[in-house]
Amino acid sequence: MKMNKLGFILILPVWFLVSCDYAYDYTYKVTNDTDSEIKIKVKTFRIDSTYSVSANKTQVLFVDDHGLEGSKGPYFEDVAEELVEFIVTKNDTLISTKDYLDNSSWDYNDGLYHATVDDNEFE
Repeated sequence: MKMNKLGFILILPVWFLVSCDYAYDYTYKVTNDTDSEIKIKVKTFRIDSTYSVSANKTQVLFVDDHGLEGSKGPYFEDVAEELVEFIVTKNDTLISTKDYLDNSSWDYNDGLYHATVDDNEFE
């Protein structure tokens, strides 16, 4: 009987600490609203990739987490904390003038960062 009480007393603080930490997925997705295929070079602290997105298609670029967080998440985080480089090209020569390292280029909703690329951002 004493062992059960002692075990419960030892397990209770561990259970409390573990139950307060959450890990959420954060998704970065881009919609190509241009008239041709685009290429997106993405560099984060964890990945370095290039994606091709066909005209009028949506592509998930990557899914990440911000580490252990509180129970009321997912939480918005400045995209510059995640993205090191984000370059969009069209027709292999035109580079987007939009700054995708700026939060205003992204819509955020419940762990989803979504950006839309359109023709008027290319010179």
